[in-house]
Amino acid sequence: MEPLIMIVVPGLLGGIVVALGLMRVGVRPEDGSNAPLQPPSPGLINMAHIRVGGIGGLGMVAMAATVAIFVPRIRLTMAVALFLGMALAAVLIAVRRRTEPLPSSSQHAGAHSMFISEVPQDSANHRQC
Repeated sequence: MEPLIMIVVPGLLGGIVVALGLMRVGVRPEDGSNAPLQPPSPGLINMAHIRVGGIGGLGMVAMAATVAIFVPRIRLTMAVALFLGMALAAVLIAVRRRTEPLPSSSQHAGAHSMFISEVPQDSANHRQC
């Protein structure tokens, strides 16, 4: 007889015997756990709030990247999101460079403005006047 059948058949028969015995005895939990379950919320499977540092976090990122690469629908979605995200970033950078100074710049409009520390001292003194 095949080894798998030798394990599965007694396990299945034993499970049926235990289930029939529990039904006959009438074991009921007293904490109200027979109430129907509520449907799971989408937040239940959201792992974004789990903080995992070190090698464990790196492993989770690697696994998510592996799944995203090898599942065709996710790969296509990620490629479209990457392309649209880069396009939006380029547009926002171009618009903000023309309209307002960047927060990290010396508060002068334009892409090639000098930092305050790079401005010569003579011109810095003349600006205060």
